[in-house]
Amino acid sequence: MCSISVVIPVYNAAPFIGKCVESVLGQTLADIEVICVDDHSTDNSLEALRAIADPRLKVVAFPENRGVSAARNAGLDAAEGKYVFFLDSDDWLDTDYLEVMLRMAEDHGDDIVVNSNYIEEFPNEGKRALSSRFGFVEDDPKHYPSVLIQNKFPPVVWARLFKVSFLRENSIHFPGPSVRNGTEDIFFTGLASSYQASMLVFRGPYYHYLQRPESLLHQKDLCYYNIFSHKVLFEERRSRSLDTEGLRLFYGGPVVLDSEDKYNLIKPFFEEIAPEVRRHQELYAPIDLFLMDAVLSCQDYQAFLLKYGRNVMFAFIRSRKK
Repeated sequence: MCSISVVIPVYNAAPFIGKCVESVLGQTLADIEVICVDDHSTDNSLEALRAIADPRLKVVAFPENRGVSAARNAGLDAAEGKYVFFLDSDDWLDTDYLEVMLRMAEDHGDDIVVNSNYIEEFPNEGKRALSSRFGFVEDDPKHYPSVLIQNKFPPVVWARLFKVSFLRENSIHFPGPSVRNGTEDIFFTGLASSYQASMLVFRGPYYHYLQRPESLLHQKDLCYYNIFSHKVLFEERRSRSLDTEGLRLFYGGPVVLDSEDKYNLIKPFFEEIAPEVRRHQELYAPIDLFLMDAVLSCQDYQAFLLKYGRNVMFAFIRSRKK
């Protein structure tokens, strides 16, 4: 057994994967394994991985494309480390990132620790942006209620280190392929935090989060899948008899409901959670509540289109100007 298994899902990442993997293999913590799961890339990502000569690197190649959740689950199932860290294939780490993560987990005995420091990297370096304090993070490591962290801190797996035995004992895996567009993390971090009353949050070395122009292509659908992922998570929590009171159960943002199927999926979810949302309105942004009220106030999709149009952000802006 090693200290940390680093799981990297890979799909058409040839321009980035070398820098990503080398940032892990060059860590000050040497007691690691790196599990790269190639999700049937159509570029030379797999060849680039196999060209890296380091016995700590394991490469799993899918014979067909199965999606990022399946790739991460395969890496988690194969992990032999005490802890697991999930890294995206176009990102990279400060050299002492994993060493500090491990020390925080071991010193405090936590199953999950959260490093709140990351840098949003852009092709134009002048746009680099450091993460904030999110309204609650202090300089010194501190335990915060998991509910507070889930409500205020981004639900990204790459800011968290997980104990493998904890994940396996609680049967925590990434969701099925219906949850996509980068919202898989909402399900995984939300379910994992349901089994932790509090988590350690600290400001450590930086995770470098690359912002690529291609990542903007699916922004139109992103918010819908945010809501969909929250719905799947809500149903999973309910099936496990896990409490949801006081949690932010969805967030709206600039959602585009451009099909009746999307509307018909969201409406029953909003109907179910509306009483709980209204009890905790302080957790939600005005556009979140506007979206929920807009959907619930209409009998069907055609009535919704006539009243609001398919772009809820535009309708929200109009409502604020009145």
